[in-house]
Amino acid sequence: MFPEGYHPEPTTTLPPPPATMTSSPSSSTSPSDSVATPAVLSKSSAPSRIEKRQQNTLAARRYRQRRVDQMKSLEDELRKVREERDALKMRVSKLEGETEALRSLLGREKK
Repeated sequence: MFPEGYHPEPTTTLPPPPATMTSSPSSSTSPSDSVATPAVLSKSSAPSRIEKRQQNTLAARRYRQRRVDQMKSLEDELRKVREERDALKMRVSKLEGETEALRSLLGREKK
């Protein structure tokens, strides 16, 4: 039936192309290319999704670290402002004490 040395490929080795692949343009009409294309598309989209997820995870981690750093910075600034406030209160108290002492001296000298 077939010439010697000719072995046709069995038709059962190639699955029918998926319905989603019929609408996509194909640059080649070879059956082996149409079979490899769905596998390549699914493999290329999976790493892309994984890469996007990894990038998102890293971005979220950077955001959380920035937020922690910002909180530490604000807490340090608050601590410095409180220390300055306390120092100013002490100075006011000391100056008020000096003012009272000087007024009492002036009051004694007038009498």
